[in-house]
Amino acid sequence: MGSVLLLLAISTICYLFWLQRKQDERAVVVARQLCQQQQLQLLDCGRSGHSFRRINGRLRFITLYQVDFSGDGESRYQAELLLSGMRLAAFNLPAYRIN
Repeated sequence: MGSVLLLLAISTICYLFWLQRKQDERAVVVARQLCQQQQLQLLDCGRSGHSFRRINGRLRFITLYQVDFSGDGESRYQAELLLSGMRLAAFNLPAYRIN
């Protein structure tokens, strides 16, 4: 019985790790699309944490990503990308300098 529980725990950890990697890849794709829509240069996208937030009146488990971008090719700014599962929850873009 103990070995079954250990195998189940290891399998669960591996599955959660796989899901997190898949979400990280999705965040990069979404960040690239959003930057292209705004005519920005995507510099970097990285996970910054998890939290619970209210979105449309519902409490959601959110993964936070920091998206570094440039509007003029010289400056570096940070936006915040929020994913709920594999779906875009919010994209907070700060004011930035353009050409």
